[in-house]
Amino acid sequence: MTGRAGYLRTPAISGDTLYFACEDDLWSVPAAGGRAHRLTAGPGEARRPRISPDGTEIAFVGTYDGPAEVYVMPAEGGAPRRLTHQAGRCVTVGWHPRTGEVLYATDAEQPSGFGARLFSVASSGGPARPLRLGPADTIAFGGGGGVVVGRNTADPARWKRYRGGGTGELWYAADEAGPFTPLVALPGNVADPCWAGGRVHFISDHEGIGNVYSCRPDGTDLRCHTDHHDHYARGLTTDGTRLVYTAGARLHLLDARGARPVAVDLGGAAPQRGRRFAPAGEYLDGARLSPDGTRLAVTARGKAFTFAHWSGPVRGHGSADGVRYRLLRWLAGGRQLVAVAADESPDERIVLMDAEGGEDAPVLVAGGVGHITELTASPTSGLVAFATSRQRVWIVDTTDVLPRPRLLDASRHERIEDLAWSPDGRWLAYTFPESPRTSSIKLADTASGRTHRVTEPVVRDARPAFDPSGRYLYFLGQRDLTPELDQVQFDVGFPFGSRPYLVTLRDGDPSPFETRAAVPGQSPAAARGDGRVEVDLDGISRRVAAFPVPEGRYSDIAALPGKVLLLSVPLAAPDPAHPDAGGEGTVSLVDLGTGRVTADCLGPVDELEVRGDVVLHRTDSRLRVLRAGAAGDPPDGEEAGPATGWVDLGRVKVPFDPSAEWRQMFREAWRLQREGYWDARMSGLDWDAVYDRYAPLAELVSCRAELSDLIWELHGELGTSHAFERGGEYRAGPDEAQGFLGVDWDTPPDGSQWRIARILRGDAWNPKAGSPCARLGADIRAGDAVVAVNGRRVGPPGPGELLVGQADREVELTVRRAGREHRVVVRACASEARARYLDWTEGNRAYVRTVSGERLGYLHVPDMTRAGYADFVRGYLTELDRDGLIVDVRFNTGGHVSPLLLDRLARRRTGTEHGRWSGTAPYPTESPRGPMATLLNEHTGSDGEIFAHVFRALGLGPLIGRRSWGGVIATWPRHRLVDGTVTTQPEFRYRFGDAGGSLENHGVEPDLAVVPAPDRLLPGEDDQLAAAVAHLLAELGSPSDELPAPRAALLLPQAP
Repeated sequence: MTGRAGYLRTPAISGDTLYFACEDDLWSVPAAGGRAHRLTAGPGEARRPRISPDGTEIAFVGTYDGPAEVYVMPAEGGAPRRLTHQAGRCVTVGWHPRTGEVLYATDAEQPSGFGARLFSVASSGGPARPLRLGPADTIAFGGGGGVVVGRNTADPARWKRYRGGGTGELWYAADEAGPFTPLVALPGNVADPCWAGGRVHFISDHEGIGNVYSCRPDGTDLRCHTDHHDHYARGLTTDGTRLVYTAGARLHLLDARGARPVAVDLGGAAPQRGRRFAPAGEYLDGARLSPDGTRLAVTARGKAFTFAHWSGPVRGHGSADGVRYRLLRWLAGGRQLVAVAADESPDERIVLMDAEGGEDAPVLVAGGVGHITELTASPTSGLVAFATSRQRVWIVDTTDVLPRPRLLDASRHERIEDLAWSPDGRWLAYTFPESPRTSSIKLADTASGRTHRVTEPVVRDARPAFDPSGRYLYFLGQRDLTPELDQVQFDVGFPFGSRPYLVTLRDGDPSPFETRAAVPGQSPAAARGDGRVEVDLDGISRRVAAFPVPEGRYSDIAALPGKVLLLSVPLAAPDPAHPDAGGEGTVSLVDLGTGRVTADCLGPVDELEVRGDVVLHRTDSRLRVLRAGAAGDPPDGEEAGPATGWVDLGRVKVPFDPSAEWRQMFREAWRLQREGYWDARMSGLDWDAVYDRYAPLAELVSCRAELSDLIWELHGELGTSHAFERGGEYRAGPDEAQGFLGVDWDTPPDGSQWRIARILRGDAWNPKAGSPCARLGADIRAGDAVVAVNGRRVGPPGPGELLVGQADREVELTVRRAGREHRVVVRACASEARARYLDWTEGNRAYVRTVSGERLGYLHVPDMTRAGYADFVRGYLTELDRDGLIVDVRFNTGGHVSPLLLDRLARRRTGTEHGRWSGTAPYPTESPRGPMATLLNEHTGSDGEIFAHVFRALGLGPLIGRRSWGGVIATWPRHRLVDGTVTTQPEFRYRFGDAGGSLENHGVEPDLAVVPAPDRLLPGEDDQLAAAVAHLLAELGSPSDELPAPRAALLLPQAP
């Protein structure tokens, strides 16, 4: 059958009809194949259809108001109704055979990163109730009453051949009440359990690729039903008789006749493939001034443009579609430009462009050098220098008949960065990594190809920039390290870090910041009249002078004639309202003639560039061009034009073909893995053949969500952790953020009354970490019923229905207590996750203290980022003096700060400190008192499991719980695709002497394994925590008397 094919996902079946998601909508098609019918046309995405047992309704996940929620609609089409208001990540699972409720899994109503739980909700509306099965992703009911629960059953295609601690598990029970026992033990990853013909069917990749298998309810008689070799089977579902799944974005039907593909014709047009226009400011990639400072070269959404600052036409350069241009730079003279171009070819390339515009872009460098990270053109000739991800810097002459790149330098440690030309175009300065922790400034003589180290760093020197007169080379250095005491714990840090310096290029030239009396008969040093930059290399590393500015957080230097602009991001206390917001850049102007420093002359600023006496700066999505004389006192106003310097980027129209863009993005994601993956052999894969296998699927992509799915499956071929994809531009739709009240509810099944069972505690002083109902003066208590929100009565779906779009807004609650109603105004919060996390942690701490008789301490570390480190310190300082300590890294999502935690936990008490009034304290300070144990589980990942492994290797204590996730090949997210998507490449593999590289795709084994069944993972039933308490108490024995007890009282002398 011919027709329009699509990228088909998440299918379902009911009788003779198949349902699936495609183009952000739901569709139906006869099971025999044929023309499909679009069932939805909402403003957001619809996915994961699940059909009611009677075939009349479809439950699905929709984003019609913004958050992903559960909706229901008639099977033949019609208006969808929203059932849930939890704003979590959710997936529809099916329908309950006994109650007729919709079943779904969500991570809502618990701390972030704690996995999913199963819920049910009536299709007619009402409260969502959690199933008492602990963490779980899927549930399937057999006709005879059997139940199979799936834990960790995420899509195996996204990490193929995964064997870590988070592999899928299937648990069986005779009914929903349990007890549950493991169904089948296979050396692979399993997912999508469902019942058909009295057997449990599921997807497993234990034989190398994801196929459909089945077994009896007792786990015996394993059979394989499909034989896919190129693509994993995905999304298996059933109506109890036949099964449907996808492989290679095609539908496949499985019944007694076997498995076969189903031909589907979507017909009509693909609306999201049509040409669109992107706002240049929102997708601004880079901007550069022309050599004379009168024009701009801009890349936005992968397109190249040039134009005068405030008026005139906007010229386009290069291919209209299918090619991404970046690092657009002017060549000397301003008649040509150079850029990096990437399309569906295996390699990106450097191309030339005519400044007059047009599609012609002859190739200068055809590829084979790696991912190009920086590019800069000589100010006087056709030379172009570029740096690559392979830690090399090259040079190529655009005027050569057959241009060939010439290698200038290479580093063994990190990427070479910050390429800067001298004014005469002879010298190239750059930051050169000397070791993993130090970098110097080097100079390359582009005529001879010789390189020279200019600075001898204390720690790191970076960001070189030449003085326009050729007398100085400026740079930023970590040299004058100013220590500051930590205000919370015993530690010393260096919060400022850097300072600007200069090197005099000619021996004998004075520092511009020193005042010297003139020597009779000797005139002051001046620049050469012929414009050549003279560099005296002997002793150059000692000719260093510091700028007359304090140490700070400097990020760039831009040189003007006789002046220097310094860009910094000053250290400032975080804004409580926006704790994750970064600091704003500000610019200081240093006059070399007078030594005067004008602070905060421009701001906020993100990037700076200077051409002659013209300054270009970027602030978020805006550009501004000023003369150097105005940089110290820029004109007021926000309107675009020469009076203010602001550039109207609305003049730049950025048309693009989404389909061509998606294909280019797919190829670039493939290319970035080829260049960045830690193993040059690509783990034994033929990476070119992998692309050839998946490229035809890119032709089918018709919406951004499908591209994301395809990139995930491509990355999954690596069989490696940390190959992620996130972000990007999805179809614009509503964004009505869900508001929350920070409470648990006590609600009857019919939703007739919504009574507060518990008000979350969290941090009462922090509105982002506490409950709105606990604010000062709010007369709200546990037991109160919320009967109205903003004057509208609460119905069976609950207050959440009336809090759609109310996040961070004040709302009026009508509260009933003892038969009387009163009104209270609170500010609904956007998330309860932090408050729930703090309550969960405090509940565990209280349990440990109670059961141990106050002898044991407890702390939890949610991740290994700065935020997780703060939680560690918060718990550690209050718990370390107890006889023993439990360090909980279950659900730890990783990061990079594990060495900081281990440094503190590894401190051994070797002495004591006694004070007359203060009593006794240990030495070293802030060291743990007694034995320790670490809790881990299958959600302990990345740096969290590295922490667990090293904790045991250092002899700090045993590991208790479950084998960890098994993902320890680290990444450095620093590459964005054309629409802002971030893809990560597994770049850095960790090896440990006692474990080698075996932690990857396996995980850390516990010393004491505690694997509770689904019905044992309920609130208040933490078998792993109980096991850790029992272990430490057994090790402690009788109470410790390591430190003398503090004096009970002191007799103070009486006043005379």
